[in-house]
Amino acid sequence: MAIELLVRHDSDVESYLDYCLSLSRQFPEPALVKLVLSSQPVRGNREIGALDVVVTTAKQCYAPGVAPLKLQRDERSAAIAASTLEAGHHTVRQHVYYTWRFEGVSRHVTHDVFHAHPFYNSEQQSQRYVEAIDGSYLIPGGLTENQAFLFKSAADFSNRSYFALLEILGPEVDRRMRRMYPASGWFVPKTAERLDGKSRKIRQEIARYVLPIAQKTTYYHTLSELQLLRLFRASQMENFSDEARYVIGAMVKSIAEQDPTILQELRKPLPAQVSAREEYIKDGKERFDALLGNSNSVMLPHSGEVRRNLVVAVRNILGEPNLSETEALGRLLSPQLNPYIADVYDVGMFDPLTSALRQFSPTFATKLSHAADSQRQRHRMTAGATPRIEKSYDGTADYITPLVIHESVELKEAYDRIMRTIYDNVSRCLEAGVSADKALTLLPNAHALRIVESGDLFDWLHRWKLRLCYLAQEEIFFVSVEQAQQMLSVLPEAEKAFRSPCGIRKAAGISPRCPEGDRFCGRPVFNMALEEYSKGRLI
Repeated sequence: MAIELLVRHDSDVESYLDYCLSLSRQFPEPALVKLVLSSQPVRGNREIGALDVVVTTAKQCYAPGVAPLKLQRDERSAAIAASTLEAGHHTVRQHVYYTWRFEGVSRHVTHDVFHAHPFYNSEQQSQRYVEAIDGSYLIPGGLTENQAFLFKSAADFSNRSYFALLEILGPEVDRRMRRMYPASGWFVPKTAERLDGKSRKIRQEIARYVLPIAQKTTYYHTLSELQLLRLFRASQMENFSDEARYVIGAMVKSIAEQDPTILQELRKPLPAQVSAREEYIKDGKERFDALLGNSNSVMLPHSGEVRRNLVVAVRNILGEPNLSETEALGRLLSPQLNPYIADVYDVGMFDPLTSALRQFSPTFATKLSHAADSQRQRHRMTAGATPRIEKSYDGTADYITPLVIHESVELKEAYDRIMRTIYDNVSRCLEAGVSADKALTLLPNAHALRIVESGDLFDWLHRWKLRLCYLAQEEIFFVSVEQAQQMLSVLPEAEKAFRSPCGIRKAAGISPRCPEGDRFCGRPVFNMALEEYSKGRLI
């Protein structure tokens, strides 16, 4: 790697970085990783690097006046940078941010690595709104000729099945669309055109369930310097594939070409902690499903003092120690009394009263598809403990069926046939000697994952406010209904807060009711009670 170094560096780190970059040779079409934006001083001094920002901000902590942002390359500065890094004083590494464009990265590595932590931002090409490209999937390296043939054949079958589903879904989706939206709208040319477009998107959203998680994607991805250092440090972990290591190496290289000081910040990755092969995946899945019963998400046991603790917090914040329980919870949870509940900017995070919601953190056991879990991940403050894909596969076909397909005998028969073939194809690849970490990228987006997820009530409220909307991805919607209903059994005062965006806005007296404009779902959900939400959704 031809990068001119301006600072001292670790030869072991550079050797490992070269190794990561060399992994690109495993893939016929390695991902494109392009740095498109990085923090710069406002005066445009491009000589200032990440290391200079680290040292300057560290000096500011004990400077009697202003520590000016400037080059910091002397011995004392090097010592400050090294000591803060080794001691874990890492906030000084959160001032510099980078944005990359990833092209041709698999959805598997996106889910398992790049979206599996809270401190990132991504804007990803959606399979809900963009038709998949036939043949656009990651082919792993190190396969024999026969293994490569089996892998490609399996992925091609999944891609063909996607396009076949797009066609056969048409009549049923159109029928449901006409039930959802007022009949008069279909006679207005512009409205009819918009609804036809929505119908195509719904077909894409459903058909994507058969695509392999090896399917490629494109997105913009933003991290702080600190989070990049963490990714590099973690990259030997068992759940990081060679694709992930290559992409991380390419991210570092793209920075180092303009700012070599980043190389001094890197530390050699920790060695992998290899876990033993789990022999009882099937038993674990059965126990998890027994916990769920007939639900997709179940709240795990919590302290019986939830209400009392929230009331104590509200009384303390308001300085009203004699406030009744009912009045205290109403002041906190009613969109009419607490307008921050309805605000789309979530400015309640700055409000002392609304911050009382952070004093309760419910936990849910949840089952959903790989596709829906990718949606769930975007709510970074309700984090999930998700097993590696190898820990979710026991050799059986274990998948989620979308609503439209589940309620149509003809569509379900076709869908089940496709799924049986997909899982058989995975088995053939494994029998041919393809390693599990590669063969299982052929699993469909529909493959079921079982997770445990938690967050404080403020962040759950934010999530439910978005995902109880009829425009939300259907699995997340139905899971959110179940979760919100269970929370109401604990906090019935939140009946008007655990609603769709339009329902909350109605309770708060905000017009228009629907904030989505011409994306309106077609139903007056704002007039429905939460228990009516599930039966009212048709698509």
